[in-house]
Amino acid sequence: MQSLSLHETASRNAPVDLAQEIANLEALIIEERAELVRLQQSLREFKERYTQTVGSPLAELSEVERAIKEAEARLFDLETESEREGTEDSYAAEHVTSASAKTALRKLFWSVARLFHPDHAADEKEAERRHAVMAEASRAYQEGDIESLNTLLGDEQLQFFCASPGADEVEEDATTRLLRLKGELLTIEYGIKRIRQDGLYRLNLKVEEDALAGRDALSLMADNINRQIVKARRRLEHLAE
Repeated sequence: MQSLSLHETASRNAPVDLAQEIANLEALIIEERAELVRLQQSLREFKERYTQTVGSPLAELSEVERAIKEAEARLFDLETESEREGTEDSYAAEHVTSASAKTALRKLFWSVARLFHPDHAADEKEAERRHAVMAEASRAYQEGDIESLNTLLGDEQLQFFCASPGADEVEEDATTRLLRLKGELLTIEYGIKRIRQDGLYRLNLKVEEDALAGRDALSLMADNINRQIVKARRRLEHLAE
């Protein structure tokens, strides 16, 4: 029993095999990067399908509904002088609110840029990680995705790994290499996480699930919108009579 106890103690105190851990991490990075590429490609393809199948009918329905509102206003003389003034005031308020939101979005983006801009990188590898983060920040800024920008700004782990020591300052021993690989894996996993949180990605999963049951969910959505368009056009024609 004593020899067994000594063996267990020695096992617990044995040094970590960094070479094996690095090899495992590199293999995992290859798998995760392939998964990220697959998800990106799948989402791009679904966005194209969604735009072609559902996006166009939605845009047409929106145009017809706006025409109906304009026709009703002309027909029933709904827009009095005071209402026009109220509309103008409302438009001005909305314009101010919209401008404020854009300003807040821009300030949030620049806060992220100050933390993650590649110009702050100590070496090429760190610059690559920072480029990946800034690409996500640019996407969020263009799409008005405040939640993603706030997530980037508050991700302390991401900030830590982006601020790794430069290759010129510290020779990359096994421990440093392990840290760099962990940072690379974190960046890849963050990209995977963002895609899986995307609303269109979740819709894609639902569409794929329906497809297994023999249903074409996008076509059904488009058919429903087209029926609404037919009803809306009839309403518009009736108002024009």
